[in-house]
Amino acid sequence: VAAGSTAQGTERPALRAAPSSLRRDTGSTISLENVDAVRSMLEPFTGINIAEIDLAADATRETVERDYAPDVELRTLASGIGTGVEALYRGRDGLIRYLQEWLEPFSEYCVDNLDYIEAGDCVLVPTNQRGVGAGSGARVDIELTTLYRLRDGQITRIHQFDTLEEAREAAGL
Repeated sequence: VAAGSTAQGTERPALRAAPSSLRRDTGSTISLENVDAVRSMLEPFTGINIAEIDLAADATRETVERDYAPDVELRTLASGIGTGVEALYRGRDGLIRYLQEWLEPFSEYCVDNLDYIEAGDCVLVPTNQRGVGAGSGARVDIELTTLYRLRDGQITRIHQFDTLEEAREAAGL
């Protein structure tokens, strides 16, 4: 199957997020600006099947370059090891590779962001994620919390946790 198409021959939409307008990194408003920045990056994906996003599209690359630092680091769920993903991904290419590896087995995958919690230079986002296996049709429900650390309006660190409490502890709350 060629990049940008599905097995059925239909074009996959590109990853497109709302522009992150909050690029300041000064003063006591940084925490709320980080929350607003993460929200603006994630909310465009609410209610859509992200398994259909064309991760090889130029628009996807542009979005990743705008919203994520070149040295972004992603640490996956400890409980997710063995599901076809590695424990650590580095750089923008690593982030895209993670998304490809994670989403590949799914025909449908949706994420509901339940909250955006400020935590200094971090934002915690508890989520409910649902997927349907492409081959098996098996349904999967996952609850996890992701910690996003920002610098100059770009995400520099992503760390997935099984619980909100673990994420709060990692953020120093």
